[in-house]
Amino acid sequence: MKRILIIGKREVRRNENYYAAVEACGAEAISYDFCGRSGQTTKIDGIVIPGGADMNPALYHEENTDSIEIDDELDQLELAVIREAVEHKKPILGICRGHQILNVFFGGSLIQNVEGVDVHERIGMVDRVHMSRVKKNSFVYDIYQEERISINSAHHQAIKELAAGLEAVQFSDDGLIEAFYHTELPVYGVQWHPERMCLKNARPDTVDGLKIFEYFINRL
Repeated sequence: MKRILIIGKREVRRNENYYAAVEACGAEAISYDFCGRSGQTTKIDGIVIPGGADMNPALYHEENTDSIEIDDELDQLELAVIREAVEHKKPILGICRGHQILNVFFGGSLIQNVEGVDVHERIGMVDRVHMSRVKKNSFVYDIYQEERISINSAHHQAIKELAAGLEAVQFSDDGLIEAFYHTELPVYGVQWHPERMCLKNARPDTVDGLKIFEYFINRL
């Protein structure tokens, strides 16, 4: 059975959907040991970096203008996990914050607050939904076989400068990068939340998010 490391404890309610999606694909979901021990990535097949709070803009050489709920310890932990995973060429799937921190790790930057954010930010606890454009010959197109797909949205930050080595393959209608992959490493990022578009959270107004997890896990 394939073993997928998830950075985020199962007991935290917002993480339940990541564990459920990974396990629905027939893989074992492993909670990251937050005790700071290194070497955990060598014992697993892939890594999921979930959504969460904003990262410190100092990591992409900017002053803080609109970033909130910064957790420097989490930033450093996730960057260390990514560094170790890249060293061992372990596959990584970054979701929302995970998508953003992957871009920062490889040298990119972020928009600290998206103009017209009401198109993308949650309404209370309910995700926004919008259409997006998908490049052909990309992993997102391979999964959904459509150049236009409907996705959810729950973020106020996004990629500004895309890091070298990453290729953007999906875009919102207002031009934000919704997905990328690394051209040389098994690294994928989506700005949206596929774990909230499947299983008990499946919704008729978006595509099936479980297919993202299936694609990632089946390629390990």
